[in-house]
Amino acid sequence: MIRRLRRYRPTLGLFWVVVLFLIAFCYAMFQGGFVSWFVFYSFLPVFLYTILLMFYPLHDVHIERLVDQEELYAEEPLQVTIKLTRNRPFPLFYLIIEDHAPENMLKKHAQLTKETTKALVSLGFRKQVVFDYRIDGMPRGDYRFREVTIKTGDLFGFVQKQKTFRVEQRVLVYPKVITPKKWLPLDLSQGGRLRSRRNFEVDLTSISSIRDYIPGDRLSWLDWKATARTNKLVTKQFEFPLNKDIVVVLDRTGQSSSDDFERAVSLAASLSDRALRTGSAVGFGSFGKETTWVTRHDQTYQKWVILHHLASAEQDGAMDITYLFNKYVRHLSPQTTLVYITPHLSERLIWLFNDLLSRSLALELFFCAEKPLPVDYHLLEKLKALGVYAHIVSDDRFDEIPKAGDTVATI
Repeated sequence: MIRRLRRYRPTLGLFWVVVLFLIAFCYAMFQGGFVSWFVFYSFLPVFLYTILLMFYPLHDVHIERLVDQEELYAEEPLQVTIKLTRNRPFPLFYLIIEDHAPENMLKKHAQLTKETTKALVSLGFRKQVVFDYRIDGMPRGDYRFREVTIKTGDLFGFVQKQKTFRVEQRVLVYPKVITPKKWLPLDLSQGGRLRSRRNFEVDLTSISSIRDYIPGDRLSWLDWKATARTNKLVTKQFEFPLNKDIVVVLDRTGQSSSDDFERAVSLAASLSDRALRTGSAVGFGSFGKETTWVTRHDQTYQKWVILHHLASAEQDGAMDITYLFNKYVRHLSPQTTLVYITPHLSERLIWLFNDLLSRSLALELFFCAEKPLPVDYHLLEKLKALGVYAHIVSDDRFDEIPKAGDTVATI
């Protein structure tokens, strides 16, 4: 019903103008005198302008949106310019220009309102007008500007016209990257050796010890003599060549505050960037409603592949991460460093990490919580007992995160 009224509003406005014109004319004809004819001739320009405005085509207007940068980092400003041009110099006393900000941007940016992207200009006979506005502190996200609406009318509001133009523009806001200068990937090498950037096969001639069989171990690794002696399956444990592979994992399941999750996303971007700068081959996993897995590379473009996903990552997962996680990490080579970033902890995470440690993976956990609960400290103590390097990240000072193993960093 409301849409129909808006559609026929210019026609109804024109009808009332015609009625007023007829009343003024009849008043002048029957009353006579200077005053009555003065009222009639004074209303005549308004009547003529309203008639012309009624038939003025708004499709004569061309709208263009320009942004100073289509890709930027969170908390940086965005400058937007709306450029309006037209062919006919028809006089317009006022023009309202409204750029429709994306809904996801309005939800994330507390200080951004629809009034910020709206302007009232006096166009007159000009064929071109430019409207600028600035959005400070852009939140992380993938934003699509789609429409610009213009509104105009006569001085008294009898006829009001508006038209919405389709002007698409994409703006990608990456998470804030704060390079942790003190942090370095875990180095499990002995004797000062550095981990290689390649994955090597296991040296079957270098046996370090034996351990109980775990489902998934190769049958060719079974130590039959020790199995017969102990009456249980025993497998050989080899000296694994060292590698410098790192996999950064972002946990998007569970429930946490938006600030903690944004801090986790920013930390994932920062640690990935830092690891790539040290020459590591970095992989990336993001687990939520949908899973994203980026294979390991040490090239510069890997950073932008990870940032592109993090720009639109949301905390949308409700299912258990254990099954999905095992599906992807079971093929990781031994001594790969797994950096796990999460804004919440659970008992299931203890069992998951215990299984990963049995696969000779190096584990480092970053718990992003501004105000950890007592149960969180209890779970972190359990992880420490397993041999997991655990950090609590309660603010955005990532550059103060020390190297894993330092007493200041671990919990």
